[in-house]
Amino acid sequence: MPRPRAFDEESVLDNAMNIFWSKGFESTSVQDLVDQTGLNRASMYASFGDKKALFLRVLDHYSQKISAKRFADLREIEDGRKAIEKTFRDAAKNGCAEGRHKGCLIVNSGMELAPHDPETAAIAHQAFRRVEDMFSAALTRGIKQGSIAKDKNVRALSRFFAGSIQGVQMMSRRGADTETLNDFTNTILAALD
Repeated sequence: MPRPRAFDEESVLDNAMNIFWSKGFESTSVQDLVDQTGLNRASMYASFGDKKALFLRVLDHYSQKISAKRFADLREIEDGRKAIEKTFRDAAKNGCAEGRHKGCLIVNSGMELAPHDPETAAIAHQAFRRVEDMFSAALTRGIKQGSIAKDKNVRALSRFFAGSIQGVQMMSRRGADTETLNDFTNTILAALD
């Protein structure tokens, strides 16, 4: 009979997520993961596999825990225009919060690994499509409600917004200040007019 795990899996994934998010995949060593998670190497390998397998689990964990919260307003705010505006304003505000210049783990990982890692490229592509679809739904609601002009190309604009939110996250990662992120956000949101 297998022994029960002596660790909290969510806590381990959170700690591994934070180190991958801060350092990236390539710069994170197995020793970094051991130090951050509190697991010994044998337990880590037995429970999660190698570093890459743990990383893929972390990307899924990030999608469910962090990305779901970041884009909740696109699903939950009934007014489509307000949902889009709040999503961008929050991204700019949170990107400048103290100690938050980490950007988005999936965007960061896509930039780092997608050119030579098909698994990470597929995850980044799927994440982009999910965000694009959420913007599309909010735009469609806004058009029906009359807060967004009927002549907008919903698919093109949703792709623009999905790419632009990644831009906000990348600018945050490089340490952009509040004024820069707000200017960028205001210019993006002008596409709603």
